Amino acid sequence: MEISKSALLVEDSKTIQVYLAQLFSTLDYKLKSSSTLLEVKKVIQSTEGIDIALVALDLSSKESEAIVQFLIKQDISVILLSGLEDESLKQKLLKQDIVDYIEKESLSNLAMLKELLVRLEINKKETILVVDDSSLYRALISKLLKRHNFKTLEAEDGDEALLVLKQNPDINLVVTDYEMPNLNGLGLIKEIRKEHSINVLPIIVISSLDTATTIVDCLKNGANDYLHKPFSNQEFYSRLYLTLSYKENLQNAKEQKDIYETLFHESSNGILLMKGEKFIDCNEAVLKILKLDTKEQLIGHTTYDFSPEFQPDGETSKYKCEQIYKTELERFEWQYLQSDGTPIWIDVIRTTLIIKGENIVHVVWHEISHMKKLENELALLNKSLEKRVQEEIQKNSLQASHMIEQSRLAQMGEMISMIAHQWRQPLSSISAISSTLNLDIIMDNYNSNFFQERLESINDLSQHLSSTIDDFRGFFKENKEMEESTLSTIVESTLQIIGSTLTTYSIELTQDKISNQKVTTYVNELKQVILNIIKNAEDALMESDTTDKRISINSYTQESYAYIEIEDNAGGIAEDIIKNIFDPYFSTKTEKDGTGLGLYMSKTIVEEHCQGKLSVLNTQDGAKFCIKIPIKPTI
Repeated sequence: MEISKSALLVEDSKTIQVYLAQLFSTLDYKLKSSSTLLEVKKVIQSTEGIDIALVALDLSSKESEAIVQFLIKQDISVILLSGLEDESLKQKLLKQDIVDYIEKESLSNLAMLKELLVRLEINKKETILVVDDSSLYRALISKLLKRHNFKTLEAEDGDEALLVLKQNPDINLVVTDYEMPNLNGLGLIKEIRKEHSINVLPIIVISSLDTATTIVDCLKNGANDYLHKPFSNQEFYSRLYLTLSYKENLQNAKEQKDIYETLFHESSNGILLMKGEKFIDCNEAVLKILKLDTKEQLIGHTTYDFSPEFQPDGETSKYKCEQIYKTELERFEWQYLQSDGTPIWIDVIRTTLIIKGENIVHVVWHEISHMKKLENELALLNKSLEKRVQEEIQKNSLQASHMIEQSRLAQMGEMISMIAHQWRQPLSSISAISSTLNLDIIMDNYNSNFFQERLESINDLSQHLSSTIDDFRGFFKENKEMEESTLSTIVESTLQIIGSTLTTYSIELTQDKISNQKVTTYVNELKQVILNIIKNAEDALMESDTTDKRISINSYTQESYAYIEIEDNAGGIAEDIIKNIFDPYFSTKTEKDGTGLGLYMSKTIVEEHCQGKLSVLNTQDGAKFCIKIPIKPTI
């Protein structure tokens, strides 16, 4: 911000210099300091336009007086900073063209300087009419006013004053003599008051007459003050500012009253005033809210008179009203009744004000019926959505159960195929042995040792078949609780089931590293996942052109997790579908060969049951599935 005004401070106290420099900067002044007449002259010579000067009187008497007189001759407004100086010096200087004086006993007194400077700025916009038949007195009064930055107009008598007033409607105050030819001061007051009230255009009467009758006549007919000649400059300024302050305070009060009335009457919200429990006033918005025709239908009544017997929460309106008055609740929601009996919701804000010693409650109403309706509709919608969500959850649960059942049936079908494959060789051997024995009996070629050996072979093969049945039965046994096992046991028992099938299809199964780490998990479910992934790898290899078909499996641990990796060399999974292979009913096989649920259920088992993660990526020769499970899952 560019500083536009300059001030001169004549003061030898560094503390006051610093304080006033800060104060003046807030008022858009640039402050220059000096402490002697010589320094003052140098500042004035080097500075273009000093707006105001502050001179300390506790310098040497002669120095202070000389500085003040010099500044007045330069037509610079002077404010005295009064300290511990000789009182006679202050009174002598105050008789000269001094703006005012400020006691500098404390910084709080110096703060009053800011108010004075602000007032001097305001005065530049004020116009005062000076009326006196004496040109000498007119000049004297005008000079005093101009010293405080007022603009002035002059008139010789009452008639001329009325003409000047008519031509200059922006006049803010009239200073008039009482004794004048033609229309005197009293007559001028009466004429002015026909057009302008005492609060709008103040009048100060100045007269040498000091009779009680004259003073009373002037004040009764509309003068704001009466000043007797002769008077001191300070008395004149004091009476002048008292009159202006009275006018400004009334104007401010009127403006605030107008603002309040505008807000009161024009507000779209309902506004009410209450004394005790009764309404004493309201605006038009309240009448519209309650569908009333006049204020009289409301004034004198209570909140209970416009309320249903019971509020929506089941409490009686009368009881709730008593609680509100008792606790002085400031904000609440209330159901009122319109004149036709229609219930409406109101958001109520109450504020207690003290007006003329009485407690008046200022109440603001904001109708929220529409909002309440939306809240109820939203609550119903939420209830409906909650019901639909529950239905969807149940539906999804049934669907999930159905998918699990489908997956289990598909796996059981694959298991039966594996059982048939595993039993084919032992059953063929049993059949061959029994045929040989039967032939020996027919040929009467019985040899007890030979018979004993063959029967033992049949028994061994039967034990193998029984063991196979136990393996498959255990594989499909449901585990309700997690159990502890080792990674090697889990992998080995799974490979026993599918190993012979892989051998039949000339698929080499290698185990790179199999960890003996103990893990706590759903063992049978994890076996199903491993079996399902190996079976998928088998199918992929059978469909590929790979001659050297391989599946490798290894396991290891890292930090608090166990990993099982299954990799094939079937060429990998197409990039455009690899992201979908865990989706339900997604299958790369023909419809008759796959349900599309195997990998979906495998991912569900690993991630939702075993608290792990199942992922897949393509390698150089094929695809690698990684099962990651916690060694000690959180319960």
